[in-house]
Amino acid sequence: MKKREVKKVEGKINRKNRDRENFTHPSNLKLNRGVVKLNNEVNRKFVQPNFIYKNFQIAFKDLKKIKSYFWFSFILFFVTGFFGFLFPVFFEEQILKIITELIKKTEGLGVFGLIRFIIANNTQSAFFGMILGIFLGIFPLGVLIVNGYVLGFVVSKTVALEGFLVMWRLLPHGIFEIPAILISVALGLRLGFLLMYDCMKSYNKDFGSFVIGLLMFLSILFFPIAFLIYMVFVFRNIELKKKVFKNFLDSFRIFILIVVPLLVIAGIIEGVLIWWIG
Repeated sequence: MKKREVKKVEGKINRKNRDRENFTHPSNLKLNRGVVKLNNEVNRKFVQPNFIYKNFQIAFKDLKKIKSYFWFSFILFFVTGFFGFLFPVFFEEQILKIITELIKKTEGLGVFGLIRFIIANNTQSAFFGMILGIFLGIFPLGVLIVNGYVLGFVVSKTVALEGFLVMWRLLPHGIFEIPAILISVALGLRLGFLLMYDCMKSYNKDFGSFVIGLLMFLSILFFPIAFLIYMVFVFRNIELKKKVFKNFLDSFRIFILIVVPLLVIAGIIEGVLIWWIG
C-alpha cells in the first residue's frame, strides 16, 4: 500500500512539473501571456460593476457632439408642429386613419399592456429615425416633419373639442418623449452628415464650406446615386470604414443609455395617464 501511495504522489509531482515546464516553455509563454492579458482586459471592460456608468458618462459627454443637430431638429419640429396647429387641414383623412388604427390596437389593454405597447412603438420609431440617418439624413428629416405636423394637428383638434386645459395631459410624458425623439433624430442627421463630409474630405481636403454645402445639397437631390458613390468611397477606404463604425458606435451608446431610458419613463407616464383617464 505504501508503494502505491508513493507512486501516486510521485505521479502528481511529475505532472505538476510537466505543466510548469509547458507553461514556461518559450513556444507557449507568449500564448499564455496573451491569454492572461485578454482575460484581464475582458474583466476590466465588462465584468467591472461601473461599466454601464462609465459608458453613460461617455454618452452624456458625446451629447455635445450632436448639439447643433439637436437644436436644428428642435426648431424644425416645433415649426412644423406650429404649422400643424394653425392649419390642421392637410392629410386629415390619413392622420385620422392612423389615430383610429392606434386606438384599435390599444383597445382592451390593461395599464401594463398600454405601457409595453407605447414603449415598444416609440422605441422602434426612434431607432429607425437614428439608424436610417445613414441614408444622407433624409429619413430623420421626414420623421421630424411628419411627427411635428401630426402633433400640431392632434393638439389643434383636441383643444378645439376640450379647450386648452387638455394640454396638461400631453405635458408630463412630452417632457421626456419629445427630447428622446429629437436626440435620436439628431443622431441620425449626424450619421448622414458625417458620411458625406468625411467622404468629401477624403477625396479633397481643400474643399471649403461652400463647396461641401453645395455637394451635400446635390447629394440629397440625387440621393440614390450619391449614396452609392459614398458607399464605394467607404468600402475602398479603411480610414473611412473606421470613422463610420465609430459614428455608429457613439450613436448606439447614446441611444441605449439615454434615449431608451427617457422613452421608458415617457411610456410609463403616458400609459398610466391613458389608463387612468380612460
